[in-house]
Amino acid sequence: MKLKSIILGIATTAVLLAVLVATRMMVLTKTTPEFEIREIETVALPEPPPPPSEEVVTDDPPPPPPPSLADLTHTLDVSQPAMPVSNVKVDPTLAVDPFYTDQPPAPLPKPVVKRPTPKPKVSKPTVKSPLRPRVKPTPPKPKSQYSLGELDRKPRLLRNPSVRFPSSIRNASSGRVVVRVAILPSGRSQFLSVISSTHPALVSAAKTIANGSRFTPPTRQGKPVKAVMTWPITIKK
Repeated sequence: MKLKSIILGIATTAVLLAVLVATRMMVLTKTTPEFEIREIETVALPEPPPPPSEEVVTDDPPPPPPPSLADLTHTLDVSQPAMPVSNVKVDPTLAVDPFYTDQPPAPLPKPVVKRPTPKPKVSKPTVKSPLRPRVKPTPPKPKSQYSLGELDRKPRLLRNPSVRFPSSIRNASSGRVVVRVAILPSGRSQFLSVISSTHPALVSAAKTIANGSRFTPPTRQGKPVKAVMTWPITIKK
């Protein structure tokens, strides 16, 4: 056992020595930049020319010298009066009596306002207007004709003449003509104009009906009058 331990110790010591020797033999190489030194030639610059002289020759005389302190003496101003000077010292802490007057101040004078003189009134002569005769209002003239809205009642158709349906119209069995007629105070109708028609061939038959019909007499306020109205006439076969 002792021999084995001695051999193990010797081997361990040899390994450590080998490691130390290896570390000593290792050399670290440092990388440092290399600089090249060169010589520089110096060049001497020429000296600048001297500045121009600031002396300017003028024909004006030189300015007078400034006045000395001895000439600046205080001169008295004769135009201003002398102010009295009191040498008495005044104590500002002393009480001061208020100032009163024996009589009140006089009131201020009131401004005088001039009133305008009134102008004399001139009486105008009264002129009597001439008496105008009273004019009685004239009653409105009655109209020559009235509309259906102005009548007492709408006229009623009593009879109308019979007419034939035109044979030229074959496609229709009836037609309509709107005419404007006047109803006389006697009740007889009178044709005035045609407003519209469904066929021109029906106009002659509508005129015959408008001129030959009979209505109840139109009245206004109980009196027979002439009336004008629009009448749609239907004609059948």
